[in-house]
Amino acid sequence: MTAALLLLLAAAATPTPSPTPPPGPTFCAEWIRQSSEGYDRLTLFRDGVLVWKTHRGGKDVVKRERLDGKEAAFYCDFFAQADFWKMPADFRTGLAGELAGESSVTLARADGSRKHIRWDDLSPGDSSSASLRSALEGLKGIFLSPLAPPSRYTAELLSPGTLLRRFDGRVFRVARLEKETGYVEVEGVNEPYSQWIKIDELRFQFAPPEAPR
Repeated sequence: MTAALLLLLAAAATPTPSPTPPPGPTFCAEWIRQSSEGYDRLTLFRDGVLVWKTHRGGKDVVKRERLDGKEAAFYCDFFAQADFWKMPADFRTGLAGELAGESSVTLARADGSRKHIRWDDLSPGDSSSASLRSALEGLKGIFLSPLAPPSRYTAELLSPGTLLRRFDGRVFRVARLEKETGYVEVEGVNEPYSQWIKIDELRFQFAPPEAPR
């Protein structure tokens, strides 16, 4: 048997190595919303798989999407931020009606730490809780329509005064734009809140910009 043939047989017998799984828990965030109508469970896995399971009228419907690497990395980093770990574990009002829902979210960092948060549809919230809910709504919205491409959020479309509607329905206005750093400052139209966001990450939290008013 020739040396070349031996090499070919050895290569054929060598199994293809499996990709190394991402470190930490298998998921980054799981949101469960329950009401008298049924429940929804949205889970973002660390490998970028997004699963939305709904239970209505005794029937289960399961949908799956795979985020690209940049999208998955953004959301996993976003859900790991310190502001969410400082939120109270339970701020339900206890006043939700029959059709109102209650939500439970579990956030998981790569180091294994977890944060559990509960609220209902009538719960008040600060900027952190609003940001968290907006991101979750944005993830669920991926099943209804894909994220807008980066070309819809260029610096040329983000002049001061431009309106941005976050996925939770709140409207923000561009206050300042820094093309050199790639950041934009947005401020709430109806609330005293502002923050700096990377331009190339706007599409993960906001619908495409609207014309200035």
